[in-house]
Amino acid sequence: MSKTLTGACLCGAITYEITHTEGDVADICHCAECRRASGAASLPWVQVPPGRFRVTRGAARGYASSPHATRWFCGNCGTPLYMTDNTGRSVGITLGSLDQPEAVRPNVHGWMSEHVSWAAVEDLPRYDKAPPYDF
Repeated sequence: MSKTLTGACLCGAITYEITHTEGDVADICHCAECRRASGAASLPWVQVPPGRFRVTRGAARGYASSPHATRWFCGNCGTPLYMTDNTGRSVGITLGSLDQPEAVRPNVHGWMSEHVSWAAVEDLPRYDKAPPYDF
């Protein structure tokens, strides 16, 4: 079963839509890069193939946060929106930027090797590094 979800940045300059299916990996990432990019202890994402994601208004600015990935954000308000890998396999969309963030429930924790000890962690599968989301 799939559903179309929409999202936007804080100022509304950038909007997007994704097609989400129940099998998509939705991870709560605990890596240091996500902490710095979001200003939070962790950052929840849903991973979809590039063909199930499109920007519908505006253009995000990119930042190559590692040799493997680019993070995309609004140049006006700074909202972190999505991340692409350099191989073109996946787009990770921040759950907090969805218009209905309750529509996608995280199903794993990623990068537990960099978890901040004071942050609460639910009882989900945990991966020391990236969870498997190969498409």
